[in-house]
Amino acid sequence: MNTMTKRLLGSALICLMLVGCASGPVYRPAAKPGDFGYRDTQLTSQHFRVSFAGDDNTARETVENFALYRAADVALSHGADRFQLTSQQTSPVTETTDFGPTASVGYGWGYPYWGTGIGYSSNIVSDTRYETVLQILIGPEVPEQGPNVYNAIQIKKNLSADVAAAQR
Repeated sequence: MNTMTKRLLGSALICLMLVGCASGPVYRPAAKPGDFGYRDTQLTSQHFRVSFAGDDNTARETVENFALYRAADVALSHGADRFQLTSQQTSPVTETTDFGPTASVGYGWGYPYWGTGIGYSSNIVSDTRYETVLQILIGPEVPEQGPNVYNAIQIKKNLSADVAAAQR
């Protein structure tokens, strides 16, 4: 193997390692407010706020499912086998980045023609991600069945394959 091939393979390996580091599990605790992942707050002994924020590669439905999955986790960890949604809100969060204007000058030719050109563009990039916030109730006040009442064990069972598949 010649030196050029070794360098090319080494560069490709480094790029693959960097890509692997950049992507991580989707379903994880958020490191800090505004970060991607789940967060939950106990509001009272039976009321909780559960949220899940996806990155710009996570579909809205996935964000909503992961919030429900986390709500089931919270209910089960507090000894409840069901929970009731008292509030649900999914919001798009759009972030716009302006990399500033760019200008370019070019020329070209092809027999018998030639020409020059000047270009200008603004480099504005927008990314949209989704965040779902749930308010849930657990405990003896939650009816066996009814509107917005979920079986936590079934939610975990039904959504666990989706959560496992998203752990990139």
